[in-house]
Amino acid sequence: MVTSLAEAPSPRLLKHIVRCYLRLTDNIRACLALRDYLPDLLSDTTFTSCLYEEPAAVQWLQQMHHNIRVRPPPGL
Repeated sequence: MVTSLAEAPSPRLLKHIVRCYLRLTDNIRACLALRDYLPDLLSDTTFTSCLYEEPAAVQWLQQMHHNIRVRPPPGL
């Protein structure tokens, strides 16, 4: 789905996808899995221009990246 958005961007759909990935980071196991399996297109600047007029989605994307980076490993 994310790959097809790179070819034909839809800000509205992308906003929902980013929100779903952000919610996944609320779960420690899912968050740890996203460190390895997050689509590369959500980690680079592919969608920067697409989300330009969606400040909430930009904030969610930044929060998602923050959560993935700083989430403690299980058992700590």
